[in-house]
Amino acid sequence: MGSNIFGIGQSALNAAQLGIATTGHNIANASTPGYNRQVILQAANEPQNLGGSFIGQGVSVTTIQRQYNAFLGGQVNASQSAKNQADVYYNQISQINNLVADPTSGVTPALQDFFKAFQNLAASPNGTAGAAARQAALSSAQSLAGRVNGLQTRLDQISADVNGQIGTVVGSINSYATELANLNDVIEKAQGSSSSGPNDLLDQRDQLVTELSKLTKVSVVPQGAKYNVFIGNGQPLVLGSIVNQLQVSQSRTDPTRTEVSYVTNGGSVLLPENSFAGGQLGGLFDFRANTLDVAQNGIGRIAIGLATQFNDQQKLGLDLNGQVGGNFFNIAGPVSTPSSLNTSTAAINASITDTTALTTSDYRLQFIGGNYKITRLSDGVSQTTASLPLKFDGINFQLAPPPAAAAPAAGDEFLIRPTAAGGSSLSVAIQDPAKLAAAGPLTTSFPTTNTGSGKISVGVANSQVSTASNSATATIGAATADDSFLGTTLAAPVNLTFASPANTISGFPAGATVSVKVGAVTTNYPPPATVPYTSGATISFSGISFAIANSPAAPANGDTFTLSAALPVAATKLTYNSAGNTLTGFPATANVTVTNGNTSTSYPAGSAIPYTAGSTISYNGISFSVSGSPANGDVFNIGPNTNGSGDNRNAVILSSLQTQNTIGGKTTTFQGGYAQFVSLVGNKAHEVQITSDSETKLLAQNVAAQQSESGVNLDEEAANLMRYQQAYQAAGKLMQIAGTLLDTILAIGR
Repeated sequence: MGSNIFGIGQSALNAAQLGIATTGHNIANASTPGYNRQVILQAANEPQNLGGSFIGQGVSVTTIQRQYNAFLGGQVNASQSAKNQADVYYNQISQINNLVADPTSGVTPALQDFFKAFQNLAASPNGTAGAAARQAALSSAQSLAGRVNGLQTRLDQISADVNGQIGTVVGSINSYATELANLNDVIEKAQGSSSSGPNDLLDQRDQLVTELSKLTKVSVVPQGAKYNVFIGNGQPLVLGSIVNQLQVSQSRTDPTRTEVSYVTNGGSVLLPENSFAGGQLGGLFDFRANTLDVAQNGIGRIAIGLATQFNDQQKLGLDLNGQVGGNFFNIAGPVSTPSSLNTSTAAINASITDTTALTTSDYRLQFIGGNYKITRLSDGVSQTTASLPLKFDGINFQLAPPPAAAAPAAGDEFLIRPTAAGGSSLSVAIQDPAKLAAAGPLTTSFPTTNTGSGKISVGVANSQVSTASNSATATIGAATADDSFLGTTLAAPVNLTFASPANTISGFPAGATVSVKVGAVTTNYPPPATVPYTSGATISFSGISFAIANSPAAPANGDTFTLSAALPVAATKLTYNSAGNTLTGFPATANVTVTNGNTSTSYPAGSAIPYTAGSTISYNGISFSVSGSPANGDVFNIGPNTNGSGDNRNAVILSSLQTQNTIGGKTTTFQGGYAQFVSLVGNKAHEVQITSDSETKLLAQNVAAQQSESGVNLDEEAANLMRYQQAYQAAGKLMQIAGTLLDTILAIGR
């Protein structure tokens, strides 16, 4: 019996000793990241049957169990991913928010100073004050361009920094993946040789998963003793002891953009940015796609809109030397990049036709099933056409001319960024203040010898393109030049010829693709283009649009329709004929359009034009109105402005661009567009900050819930230590008693 008591005491002593050691291990690792509290699980030894009674044989420690809850651990990891994504996003967007919202160094004060300078020029276009105003206008333009360039440069730096951070995060993910695979192998071997798990190694592995969840969204699927770890939207990163690493790659359509590839089976697969939700990697991709790209395009849209519309109006004015104005700003057009996987040499020439319709999105053009599919990347809206060109959101998508292939191969893809280069490319094109086209290009007058009360308004130039014809039965309407029009297109007049009975029009510039729109249907004709004639159809090429219509009948065979530069204006003397109530004397080939209210009527060249007081008369790209009651033989003169000095008409129009709705589908001004951009960034920054604060609190709650079960409570461990100490002392006393009993038995034997 003494030996039995001795064995029981020894087992109790061992259990108490393990309890003290385990408690001490908990206390020692109370501050160790990822450590889970351990407890010993005890069970009574199998009793001994003696004389029909079962005598206890003491205790055994069956296992040392770690207090780990996989559900709570998964919640902590999910919160870590969400919090780190929001934190990274907020840190990045704060840089832009601080940059654009500065009331002194932002673009808004530079825009205000720029238009104020042109208002001053309109007030003082001549003399010493005019010279100072011209120089001030140039200086303010250069300051504005510098401010926009500086903002774009900072955004480019942030983009480069994001690329670098993506590379760093990918390297960390790969490092954690390798460590996880190694631990999987070690843990499997350890558990194979032990009845209980290697708790500290399991803690290390779970802590690695937690650290990995800070970098990207993580999901874990146990398989035996190993973990299979999946990231993002389900990409397997670790399968047991096998690692499928990630690698940094260049975008196929944008070499300046870092993306992530998935390495598998000896090859790599480029993954979409939205494949990596959560964590720092998800935050970087989310920030770049939803804020940085929009910011770069937003600044570019304002720069392109301002430069293009200012240039267009400058070209309708006269400078101080009496010359027609040229470009005031330099600005880059859309950036088009083919995918590195394309199998053809085809290229896309994109040009901006309407700056008021521009968005802040990029576009993907794909050649699929013999059709061109153009997708707006911001919302996925797309258009499909069997041929190009196609106009979409103020952009003309056109195949590049040879030596590029005539058509792309199946599956070819292109990225078009219409406004990305706008902010960095904006610069002032002129250095001579005298070349500011502040004056109007034409003059109107009537002599004092007129006997009636008729008056002619100050004329305006409203188009860079003049139209004329020799047809007596058809008219060519006023031509509009969109934002892609180049003056060199009409360096020599374009003469279009009508052929009958073929019923076609030919003579378009070599290399020009011509579009004909009848109703809602647009048909493209590649060069050398001969197009069918439909009365009233809109014909477009090289940024010029016009319509030829029966008036009253179709053109005759050989009739020509001419497009040429509208400026300089030809001298014209109009005479009023009271018998017919008409005006005559228009240029011999000019088709004249009279607009009264909402009704416009075009008259063939050589027609006597019916007079309606106050109606707008347009021809050869200019407009004016005659009012009052002219007398028979009264004349009205229209001619070129031969002296730009003292004339502020175009400067007034240039300065008025400040208050015109010319951005975002004509919904806001340049300053309004910039304010919307600043508001978008500020609101998004506030939204992400709230999300970050919310995720921080949620993470703290999840960590608290986890620690309540798995964390080390030093007060509790101190109590356990005393309990095991007392148990150890009691077990020692039991062994002492067992020893005394044995000594007594041995003494009897002596």
